[in-house]
Order: sequence, then C-alpha cells, then structure tokens
Amino acid sequence: MKSQWKPPKGPNVKVNFDAVFKPNLRQSWLGFVIKNKAGLVLGSGVRRNTYVATAFSAEALACVQALEFAMKMGFQHIEMEGDSRTTIVKAQKCALDRPEIGIHIEEIKRLATKFHFIYFQYVDTEANGVAHTIAKAGFPLTENHFWVEEVPKSAMDVVNRDRWLLGFPD
Repeated sequence: MKSQWKPPKGPNVKVNFDAVFKPNLRQSWLGFVIKNKAGLVLGSGVRRNTYVATAFSAEALACVQALEFAMKMGFQHIEMEGDSRTTIVKAQKCALDRPEIGIHIEEIKRLATKFHFIYFQYVDTEANGVAHTIAKAGFPLTENHFWVEEVPKSAMDVVNRDRWLLGFPD
C-alpha cells in the first residue's frame, strides 16, 4: 500500500515542505502547504532561492521558509513534514552541522523555539505530494507566490486526492 498524507493531531496544523534543486543553476524552488485535520488548505507558497549549494541546503532552506510562513500566519501548534530525512533528523538533534546546511539547521532550531508545539517527521514523497507538486511547478518561476486557503491549480488534484483518501468530500 502506498503511503498517504495523514492529518495532524489535536489542535495542530500540518506543514509539508519540499524543494526542487537545479545544481547547474545553483537555484532551488520550494513548495509548502499548511493543512488542518480535515485536509483543508490554510496556506501555501512557492519560492525561488538563488546561490544554493546542494540539494541538502535546498531542503533545509525550504523547511526554514515554510516555518517562517507558518509563524507569519500565526500558527502555534505545528507538525512539520518533509521528504528529506537529513533535514528532519538534523532538526531534531542538538549537534552542530556542516557549514553548507548547518546555518539553515540552526535557523530551523531557532524558529522552532517560537512555537508552543512543534514536531518534525520524515515522510516519503507520496505523503508529501502537495508540497512536492508545488515545488515542481515553481520551476522556472522567477517570482515568489503565497496563498491563503488556496494552492496553485497544479496542486489542487493532489489536495483533493488526500481529502478523498481521508473520507472527506471534495
């Protein structure tokens, strides 16, 4: 059985993030989505980042920027999910990291202290489908886009699939 997106517990919202990295351009595009326990979209965004050194840096930066958006929207109880095991594991550890992603990991940890509750969890790409779709659709955009209670059209089918699998109507 394929894995699927699972709703957050209790009063939490779930923030899924992902990045597409283009090493030849040294750029990345991040996608993120914030959903409630009914799978309804509360916010989403796509953002282009320049001077990105590695895929690991791209994923860690995506986590930072998704956290910043969640904070700006006023959410205090969040579950962070991403398909970068490295980013998730390092965000949970106390140790310092390599310079290329260490600065982003330290920023994740700093931002995490601003929330009343935060939990980091690794999921595969299938369970991270909306964020993955948004990130992929971001390339080759040059402008950042953010939405409240919406996602880009390209991700709507994935949102509806997630809700349908949970037993919610479209």
